[in-house]
Amino acid sequence: MSLETYGRYQLIKKLATGGMAQIYLARQLGVQGFEKLLVVKRILPHLAENEDFITMFLDEARIAARLNHPNVVQIFDLGQQDDTFYIAMEYIHGEDVRKIWKQAERQGTPIPLPLICRIVIEACAGLDYAHKKTDPGGRPLNIVHRDISPQNILVSFEGGVKVVDFGIAKAADQATVTKSGVLKGKYSYMSPEQAQGRPVDARTDVFALGVVLYELLTGARLFKRANDIQTLNAVTECKIEPPSRVDDRVPADLDPIVMKALARERDDRYVNAREMQQALEDWVLKNKLPSGSVHLAAFMQDIYAERLAREAEEGRLLFTDSVAEISASDIEKATPNRPTKSIRTPTVSKQQAASKVTGARKEATRAEGGRSGPHAQPPELALGADVKPPPTENSLPTQQSAVSRGPLIALAAVVGLAVVLGAFVALRPAKTTVTIATSSPGASAVIDGRAPCRTPCQLTDLEPGPHDAELSAPGFEPTRFPFTVVASKANHFDVAMTAKQGAPPEKLEPVVVRLTSQPAGAVVTLEGVKKGQTPLDLQLTPGVGADLILELEGYERVTERLDVPKDRRELTRAFELKAVAAADPVVVAKKDPIKKDPVLPVKKDPVVVVKPPDVRPSGTGTVRFIANPFAIVECPPLRSFGETPFGDKQLPAGDYKCIFTNPELGKREVRAVHVEPGEVQKVKVDF
Repeated sequence: MSLETYGRYQLIKKLATGGMAQIYLARQLGVQGFEKLLVVKRILPHLAENEDFITMFLDEARIAARLNHPNVVQIFDLGQQDDTFYIAMEYIHGEDVRKIWKQAERQGTPIPLPLICRIVIEACAGLDYAHKKTDPGGRPLNIVHRDISPQNILVSFEGGVKVVDFGIAKAADQATVTKSGVLKGKYSYMSPEQAQGRPVDARTDVFALGVVLYELLTGARLFKRANDIQTLNAVTECKIEPPSRVDDRVPADLDPIVMKALARERDDRYVNAREMQQALEDWVLKNKLPSGSVHLAAFMQDIYAERLAREAEEGRLLFTDSVAEISASDIEKATPNRPTKSIRTPTVSKQQAASKVTGARKEATRAEGGRSGPHAQPPELALGADVKPPPTENSLPTQQSAVSRGPLIALAAVVGLAVVLGAFVALRPAKTTVTIATSSPGASAVIDGRAPCRTPCQLTDLEPGPHDAELSAPGFEPTRFPFTVVASKANHFDVAMTAKQGAPPEKLEPVVVRLTSQPAGAVVTLEGVKKGQTPLDLQLTPGVGADLILELEGYERVTERLDVPKDRRELTRAFELKAVAAADPVVVAKKDPIKKDPVLPVKKDPVVVVKPPDVRPSGTGTVRFIANPFAIVECPPLRSFGETPFGDKQLPAGDYKCIFTNPELGKREVRAVHVEPGEVQKVKVDF
């Protein structure tokens, strides 16, 4: 395997591919065995000639290079190679909050409430620093992140919290001016003013952090809906239940802090992130809850114990592989250093870009305290594991005899052969599986102009690199989706399609289901609702299952899950009903009034013991429905309750089969709910 040398760095492993750039784990080598792990972020090849993307990318570097705070990921360097720009930044040995949330739920150990507060407190500190940052002349930069979400908050295994990716942040002096009405960021974490395309300030980030806090506390998505339009509408309406009403583990005295951050009007929120930080700190101290970085580190190391054990066993970070142990000289032989191109190019746009690169380099140098030069050492990173330095002359075995030289020569030959074989394997095209899925299954996907397929499409013949998909479906806006295929791994892309405004939903032809029974006349109940007697024709939605019950006096009850196929217009189901076996009458012995011994009564006058009928409990109970990320809830024969989250529901006492449907994921869950008068019942579904 070979390492690619990129600028001053060696790319060890690709960590992720986003909409604008590729993220690599990289290594910087220096004199006297110096070695440092960091992250390199470079523009995708097919976007390298797009001036808007280049400008936005350089804006990110200019903004982030000015930020030097324990709760903000630091930028070390900005460069250009092969007409592509890159940023070198701090590497955090940990995970983002979204992945931590899912890992904790999988293990059945949700993030403890005080640690949720600690994560948000530290994120507040980093944001407040960025919001109040000034230029050398003391003028406010007016930085607003505008993309705060769980994915952009990292937690290290040492308990540190870092805000990352100021890629779409807006500063007063940035070159890219956001056009009015253009939305940037993740819709489900936007503020109402951001969703409406109005001007934003620091309180927009406070709102987004409030959404993160709410979701971590309740375990449910706040604004996420079936499509982007519905999500934006939910954000704009901003109808929010206090978190303690959604999840009873949340103390009621925490509600005011969360709800103030989530106020619909900016003037009703915290003035800045520091105020929100102070409110949470005061609450934690008042309740004397353990919430320090030590406790956060212990929790991280507990839920990721298996991963950390593997890393400890291997003696290196999990992301690095055996190539990280090859010496610097071997790496240089395997992957020659390509010359880094000059920032200056003949075109005007490139000259402008070059000046931005130079300015950002200076900003990064000032942020590092004046260090410069090709081997400038960035600040120490909290990596959580030692990385082997390349072997030096003193660390190699001494050559004391001809006997010892033989094994060394053989070892050198093996290493050389491994390097050559690694380079050969790296050049071979790797088989790659690519899946394109859409929020509207069955959409037409035209990929790179080839014949269309129906989503979810699965392809095995796409070359690694950039590709383009054109997606269309009835009732949805046509969608263009550029994507990049990564070699030697399964590539799965989920594309959210936007419903046309005012367009009727896609109409599915119903399937006629004919139900017959022998004997006829059985009462048919579908999803708790009586539909009639057999023979009976029903019109049902294709691809949707339903609970079916047939009942006829004197015959056994039939219960079945009826699945309605998508590829048929008619379906017939015939049932043979079984007669209930006749039971002998139950009699009670009578006593003879003269004789003391009991005798059997005359056959013509038996006394039959009749069991009293079941008495159904009266009154109502409270049911709290929770779905993650969200669901449409209905409990036949009651009307649908709509999409979660919503308030507690008062239901008549009794038993129900409640149906949770998530159209975005195409999933459906049924839960049995027993309602007791005056009791509170919580029903939660995780898709």
